[in-house]
Amino acid sequence: MNANIRVLFAVGLLSALVMGVFELLFPLYLQQRGVSLIDMGLIFGISTLVLSFFGVFLGETGDVYGRKRIYLASSTLSVIAKGMFPFSAAKLEILANKFIHDLQEALRNSVHNIMLYENSRRTYSRFLSWFTASNFVLQAIGSISFAALLAYLGYSGCFFLLAGVEAVKLSIMLSYREDGRRTQGRRISLREAYSFRFHRDLKVLSACSAIGGLGFGIAHGFLLPLYFMGKYGLDTSQISIVTAVHRLAFLTTPLADGFIRRLGTRRTYMFSLLAYVFSFLTVGFITFPVPVFVAVFIVHDLLGGGIGMTAMSVMVQNLAPDGRRGREVNAFNALQAPSSVAAPMIAGVLAAASWDYIFIAGGLLYVAAFLLFSLFLRKGLGTPAPGGGASSDEPDRGEEGHREAQPHAT
Repeated sequence: MNANIRVLFAVGLLSALVMGVFELLFPLYLQQRGVSLIDMGLIFGISTLVLSFFGVFLGETGDVYGRKRIYLASSTLSVIAKGMFPFSAAKLEILANKFIHDLQEALRNSVHNIMLYENSRRTYSRFLSWFTASNFVLQAIGSISFAALLAYLGYSGCFFLLAGVEAVKLSIMLSYREDGRRTQGRRISLREAYSFRFHRDLKVLSACSAIGGLGFGIAHGFLLPLYFMGKYGLDTSQISIVTAVHRLAFLTTPLADGFIRRLGTRRTYMFSLLAYVFSFLTVGFITFPVPVFVAVFIVHDLLGGGIGMTAMSVMVQNLAPDGRRGREVNAFNALQAPSSVAAPMIAGVLAAASWDYIFIAGGLLYVAAFLLFSLFLRKGLGTPAPGGGASSDEPDRGEEGHREAQPHAT
């Protein structure tokens, strides 16, 4: 593990710790401010479309001028956003701060996995799977600490604490060493960046991910802690424990590299989609006692979440060519933006009618994603061909297979 990867791991894990607290803190903060479920959906969804398409420009900028400064800007905005939340009272003020918070997340997401890939081409799936598992351990620590932090610090104190952690992230990121490489003779081209001309399979992958993401956002988004409270009557301490268990289920993520080597990325991702279908539809149609609910609920993480995320990221990074990786990876994400906008709004409406509807809708959308992926995605996602096009979906054959696939090996 080189120094740059250690920096990326450190700042990524601190981001996970912050997320573990923030994802519980913010919806409860909105509830404490008297914001309705439908208004919550609007607050969470309104800035997503603009920021997702802005990510294409960020990816293009990173390709041409480097990615470190984008990451530094993200950390700076995160300090500002979290420091301003305690001073927000009106809905418009909360919305403005949420926009800043979403902007910093868009900045970070536009470069983080690309930077990890470019520093670990041969071992990307292994590093990504271990990073994802560690990420969710830190999220679990943040989640299980939330009730105590809220009781001791209150809402304002929690936001200020998170702002302090973001400041530590910023200082660590300063030590990242970018190689100084620039694309010779190339300038930023918005026309090319927003043409969305890229590999056909990358477009199909984006559609599958958008449909699944819509299901995930409806069943599993900002309403989840309120679902635990509204349907099962859990208090904040119990919600913290359930959320921590949920995060720790991602400890199966390091198995992703083995799945990919044996099954190939395509079949690994299909397996993960089926785990979501089973888990979401089961808890949507059947009301279990809390321990049984938790066991069935986390199946989607144990067998789907981190494993599927790793397989998808490997496919996307392999299909995107050098020199345009930032542009194409972020264009991939931008094509999913409409579902990201719609999900919290739909979730708010469905939850207002019945908590069960959010999981039923989520499971049915994962069925649609599975059918699209299995029927329309061509085989050819295991080993990328030169320039970013995949040439095979055969299972990996160990180090020999990795050597043959350079320079884009997983």
